[in-house]
Amino acid sequence: NNSKEQLKLQKTLKQTMKKKVEMEYELRTRSGNTVWTLISTPMGLMKWLADDIKFDGVKATFSWGDPLREQATHHATILEEAKNKYIRFHWNDTDHDVYWEIKMQKSEIAGNYHLLITDFAEEDEIDDLKLLWNQDIDRLLQITG
Repeated sequence: NNSKEQLKLQKTLKQTMKKKVEMEYELRTRSGNTVWTLISTPMGLMKWLADDIKFDGVKATFSWGDPLREQATHHATILEEAKNKYIRFHWNDTDHDVYWEIKMQKSEIAGNYHLLITDFAEEDEIDDLKLLWNQDIDRLLQITG
């Protein structure tokens, strides 16, 4: 019973060790509809975030790699969505209080859009997380010009 309590405590400590990571990326596009489609639909997200994505209501399945060889699949839940503003997901295999969010924001000065990404990682994984998002956004920038 004591070891159960210790495991519970370790899990709680591990949850609190995840840090919120916020990143901002400037897009060249001025089309809000285009940006919203790219961040909120399976077709749009498949162009830059994962190889295959399926939505079934609030359930989402993300897959990377070749289904005939090696493929990684993760399941998420869409927690919140505000059309032309943001979409928030929760990976089903992570702690309940962490999420990842893609928010679109129009620059008042230039008229183009920015993406504000919120994600969570442990201290020693923050650089890897940022690198991953940078690579994803690079693919997105190739599409949006």
